[in-house]
Amino acid sequence: MEAHTSDAAWTVPDVVDTVTFDVWNTLLHEPSGHLAGLRRRAWLDLLAAAGHPVAEAAVEAALRDTWREHDRRWRAAGTPFSAEVAARHAVDLLGVPAGEDVRAALVEALVTPPAGARVGLAPGAEPALRALRAAGARLALVSDVGFTSGRGVRGLLAAHGVLELFDGWAFSDEVGAHKPSPRMFAGALAAAGGSAGRAVHVGDLRRTDVAGARAAGMRTVRYTGLADDPEPGPEADLVVDSFAALTRALGVWLPARPAAGA
Repeated sequence: MEAHTSDAAWTVPDVVDTVTFDVWNTLLHEPSGHLAGLRRRAWLDLLAAAGHPVAEAAVEAALRDTWREHDRRWRAAGTPFSAEVAARHAVDLLGVPAGEDVRAALVEALVTPPAGARVGLAPGAEPALRALRAAGARLALVSDVGFTSGRGVRGLLAAHGVLELFDGWAFSDEVGAHKPSPRMFAGALAAAGGSAGRAVHVGDLRRTDVAGARAAGMRTVRYTGLADDPEPGPEADLVVDSFAALTRALGVWLPARPAAGA
């Protein structure tokens, strides 16, 4: 597993007391298209049960077009198309004359990860987070959200037993801004009780994670263990492909594995 520096000399531990993390493709990942398929199925079942059966292609088109609008706003770094606003937009595109109770159920099915969702924690993430906590680091989340709301993301992290390790967070649907807005990073640091000059941000994207954290005065790490961002943008101070490399770079070694048979 490798780590390398980019355009700045990497200086570590003694000046770092706060580490912030992106969520998707940094801490959490899903099989490609998995959540989209579960959401589509949930909508079809809800609509059929309410007496409004629709073709799967119609639901797929409404969700796809809504995601395109979300992506457009996200890339423009404009007002967030929050999970709930996006869900209501998709319902409107579908054009089904459903009552408010059915609309509310459709919204909830979109913003909350469906039962049985296979959303995994990045390899090595939990022991790394626990090692950082044990070393006295403050931890926080800085995450843009799509269809899954900040509330839904916290539920996923709680299900993996790691939400309790974080001192605070900033989610785009709750802050009202997307990364690279400084409001996202400042909000997370304030919630965790940290300061930008003593903080490192870990994320996977150059445009949002690296550029945003750097503009906020933080050191930056780009994590490539789940996805290597192909888009242009500034490179991080450090690039790592594993959480073990991250903790080594921060001067926090993971506990040794017990001997076989111990």
